Amino acid sequence: MIIKGEGWMAFPFFFGNQRFKCYIYYNDHNPNPQIDMHLRRLSPILPTLLFLLMVSACKKMLSEEGTPPDYTPPAQIVQTSIEGRVLNEQSQPVQNAIVSAGGENAVTNEDGHFLLENIKVPDDAAVVTVDKFGYFKGYRTLMVRKDQSQYVQLELLLKNENKISAATGDLIPFPEGTLTFPANAVLTANNEAYNGTMTVRSFYLNPEGSTVADQMPGDLRGIDKNNKQTGLRAFSMIIFTMEDAAGTALQPDPAKPVSFRIMIPNELTSDAPQQIPLWHFDEATGFWTEEGVATREGNDYTGTAGKAGFWMCATTFPQITLTAHVQDQQAIPLPDTRVTVLTKTDFIPTYGFTNVDGIYYGKAAAKVPLIMTLTDNCSNVLRQQEIGPFNAATEINNVSVTLSESQTLVINGTAKDCDRFNVVDGKVIVNLDYRNYAVNITNGKFNVTIVRCTSQPASITLTATDNRTSQTTITTVRANGGTITPRLVVCN
Repeated sequence: MIIKGEGWMAFPFFFGNQRFKCYIYYNDHNPNPQIDMHLRRLSPILPTLLFLLMVSACKKMLSEEGTPPDYTPPAQIVQTSIEGRVLNEQSQPVQNAIVSAGGENAVTNEDGHFLLENIKVPDDAAVVTVDKFGYFKGYRTLMVRKDQSQYVQLELLLKNENKISAATGDLIPFPEGTLTFPANAVLTANNEAYNGTMTVRSFYLNPEGSTVADQMPGDLRGIDKNNKQTGLRAFSMIIFTMEDAAGTALQPDPAKPVSFRIMIPNELTSDAPQQIPLWHFDEATGFWTEEGVATREGNDYTGTAGKAGFWMCATTFPQITLTAHVQDQQAIPLPDTRVTVLTKTDFIPTYGFTNVDGIYYGKAAAKVPLIMTLTDNCSNVLRQQEIGPFNAATEINNVSVTLSESQTLVINGTAKDCDRFNVVDGKVIVNLDYRNYAVNITNGKFNVTIVRCTSQPASITLTATDNRTSQTTITTVRANGGTITPRLVVCN
């Protein structure tokens, strides 16, 4: 029997007159060929070892019914690449933003594009950080696969600025709520009292906003008070920071926390509970951590924040890992495609993008019917379908979309080296309509499907790199739609 995918399998066994059920976790994405060799060497004592493992790992059951225990596989450090775009509040590209992940940095170009190659990050939660003067730091958490380049998009938030006295404190109003700073309740990084003038910067994030998927930090996953990973349904979000006159970060005194009142969007008021868990974003791990409770007063949530940063009022729900392979009508993988997975009944979202191989790899709500929507970079819905419910990690193959021929460009290219041999391992950055698309060269071939928002002819720049020789060439062609077959020679 061949097991594909990822999840739990239940095996019943008896010991005496007691029935037990053993759960074994399998994952074909991380095979270990050494396991079989070790088992063969240990075969004389294998029955005893298996019994000990089953006694320690299995749960006593009286029937075959029931669901596997909640389990999150431990994160592994993998080498991969992350590329994407950074936008401002008007969805325009942000140039010269510093993007960091896995200890490496990149700078966005005039199209807001960045590329971090061959970085080492946790596969379960790779954290991308974006820093640009005048904006709050942006964070995105994403699940990645080894050696599969992942696309991501972030929208930076403008800083709203207020100056107040730390000695007297003050109330800062904004259209969606208030922040209240008590008197004599500010500390420096050394936990010393600060009573001078401070600058408070803040921003309210609407969970129902059209661009919240690009604005919010993380990926709507949290670590609850029981140290379990969980999905989050956001009802209200805010960020605030505190600085002294020199721009040095300050913090609230935990004994005198900042009080907040933040609006619940009209679309969510009917579902908003009276008491709701309060979460703070951990920029180091990329997860939201549960830190207290907020209370509903009318159509607002009120609570206290003992530290600066992002705060969210959110309920929880169980999740599974979802993998979906997306392709066009010609069976060509469709990269950089936005994937939104909503619960069918109450529209709880999870978000992500397909990677360079057209694969979506992320989370979705467990045990409920779902609606998966695929959207191109022109905000056109390419496909919408009902999927699920799923009780365990699931992989969906051949999710096909039909693209408009007049606004679709298919690039089926070849790449040779200086000796006219195939480039075995390389990359092409395709620049078209002020956007970059990264595509791999494998055994001399590369292909990518690009959805355009216009049918007008345009210049296409192809920057090809041979990873074995580190040589790079730039080629420019002109096209509008249909299929083109550029032949590149990667040789300086």
